[in-house]
Amino acid sequence: MDCLLNYLHYFIISMPNLASNLSFDRIELVDRPWFPYMCTEVEHWAWETKGDEHFNFWVALSGEGYLTCDEQTFAIKPGAFFIFSPHQRISAAHYGGKPVTRFSAHFLPVEGGQTLEKVPELPLLGGFLSPLEKLRKQIDLVMRIAIRREDDKALAQKLYHLIEHCYTQYELGIEAQIDTDVAEAIRIFRTGPASIVSITEVAKKLGLSRSHFDRKFTKQVGHPPQKFLLNCKMIHARRLLESSQLRIGEVAQTLGYRDIYFFSRQFKQFFNLSPSEYRRQSAVLPLVRNEPTGP
Repeated sequence: MDCLLNYLHYFIISMPNLASNLSFDRIELVDRPWFPYMCTEVEHWAWETKGDEHFNFWVALSGEGYLTCDEQTFAIKPGAFFIFSPHQRISAAHYGGKPVTRFSAHFLPVEGGQTLEKVPELPLLGGFLSPLEKLRKQIDLVMRIAIRREDDKALAQKLYHLIEHCYTQYELGIEAQIDTDVAEAIRIFRTGPASIVSITEVAKKLGLSRSHFDRKFTKQVGHPPQKFLLNCKMIHARRLLESSQLRIGEVAQTLGYRDIYFFSRQFKQFFNLSPSEYRRQSAVLPLVRNEPTGP
């Protein structure tokens, strides 16, 4: 209860009046013709920025994942909505289930003919948009204009109205923000899967019993921590096979496996290819990368 009250207090004191209009009257699109765009990400998608110069309108239309920004971690699910401000560092990933489909557009806000570097009501993090079907229709309209290469001003105007609508219809997703303990566990699993000796040690580091940690993690993530950790290890293994000259045994050892055959079995169960088969295939056919440079 205290955690929920603190979370609500944060938004009450930091969020603007969402019924008001935006403080800018139009936008300029960035990176035309690639934005705005819609993309169904490949399985095990991951995205990370180093602090872009532009604003980013971002909404998930399907799939599930996790997004971290400003030391907060949020669940990505259909309708999850963000407007990121310049220079924010964002990290997001998908680790199972249906791949994430999202709409994204990079833009610069303009007021009275002047491009703005800061907007008082932005960023918006961890919101939820509904109904999703109405939002899809609005995005479809924007995409039809973009695909037909119609007037850039008309495209920017339509996108501005979409952002304005989303801003005024914004709903706070109380369940969007992931508990700090679970968020820290996700960070540990993602950044250092090979260094984890046991799930029990991770729970202990967070000051939780193993049983309490398992229940808490599974409830918020939808997968038990052991399965999530395995996903992280397999994704790391795949990247090592694609980008390094390490032997299969060395890849297994890097990920903390003592038995190369056990590692190979798990990898094949995960990707339907043995590690050696996967490496040969990735060397022959360029694989679709899982780290798009500009979501």
